[in-house]
Amino acid sequence: MKSSNAREWIVVDNVLVQKVKLAIEAALSYEVATSGKRKLGITGEVGEILVCHKMGLRLMLDPRSVGYDALDSHEQRVEIKTRRSESDGLPRDAGRVSTFSEHKFDYALLGLLDYQYRLCEIWQADYNNLWPIIDKQKRRNPNLSSFKRVAHKVFP
Repeated sequence: MKSSNAREWIVVDNVLVQKVKLAIEAALSYEVATSGKRKLGITGEVGEILVCHKMGLRLMLDPRSVGYDALDSHEQRVEIKTRRSESDGLPRDAGRVSTFSEHKFDYALLGLLDYQYRLCEIWQADYNNLWPIIDKQKRRNPNLSSFKRVAHKVFP
């Protein structure tokens, strides 16, 4: 755990990713045990870990108080949104991301996971391009196609 201007963060290393993989196994087993009717609701947390690991970001320990999820190597504030597919393939573009808070960030990353929680794509959108789209939505949760329209793919 490190601190940057009183903001605590952690590096997402292989050990932490292995712990998340255990959570994924448990979540998938739970879904099978409930015939797919119940989910553990771990997509956001799993997505943040996987995106941080892939992009070399530092994960904030308390994203609610600082208003963003991660820091990049240039100290830019990163908001991370994740969407998991409900079936084979990637999530549908009509699906929505979770609600953006009012906090300012430098850019947002959208991690798309397949049904097995594998990270398949990451899209990046700058705050100034994304904010008008967020602000138009009553719930501040644009659909994937709107996000992608102002973003560019950074993975793969």
